[in-house]
Amino acid sequence: TPHFQSGLFDSLTEVTFDKVDKTKMLEMFSQQNECVKFVKEVDGLLEPNPVMAVGNIEVWLQSLVDGMQTAIRSIIKMANSAVFEQELEQFIFGHPAQISLLGVQFLWTADMQGALTIARKDKTAMSKANKKADALLKEMITITQRPTLGKNERKNLETVITVHVHQRDTSDELTKKRVRDPSDFEWMKQCRFYWRDELNTVIISICDVDFEYSYEYLGVKERLVITPLT
Repeated sequence: TPHFQSGLFDSLTEVTFDKVDKTKMLEMFSQQNECVKFVKEVDGLLEPNPVMAVGNIEVWLQSLVDGMQTAIRSIIKMANSAVFEQELEQFIFGHPAQISLLGVQFLWTADMQGALTIARKDKTAMSKANKKADALLKEMITITQRPTLGKNERKNLETVITVHVHQRDTSDELTKKRVRDPSDFEWMKQCRFYWRDELNTVIISICDVDFEYSYEYLGVKERLVITPLT
């Protein structure tokens, strides 16, 4: 059962301690009661990585921050390949909400970047990528109509849809403007998401600026509709 509550984190509100070893933290929970296990990636598998609450409070709270970031980074690393292999519904509901969203952003970025790279040779590449983005959105909307969705599942899916509507609109705009080069400013000015194996991290690119993902656990969040102002 959860025993730990703190105002130190935006979304991590509780953790579960091991029933035998009371210093061992096994899982973290969001305000919405989403559960994420403390894990780390080892040779392509997620292994348990409990956080130890030992020593001074500032020491084990830092261990908690490190454990949270390690878990989120490890799950994202696995999700980067899973989003290309799994069915959409399996992927979205099989991962923590923030990683479901990030995976769909990885997918869209890769599809558009790939289409732009070959667009000069293959005149249909951008149109195909645009249609794929549209089909993905329609599939998500179909899933929302199921009465069996839980509260967190619905909020998670609605957040992914909110972001993907913007991605679909961007795909449409790039196609209409006949953008056919990944170095074109119309593409470069977009928010693009990449898992970089050589750096073992997520890079978010806008124009020629790269930001590293911070790996803070976010729980199940709503997102504003993306407009030129937001």
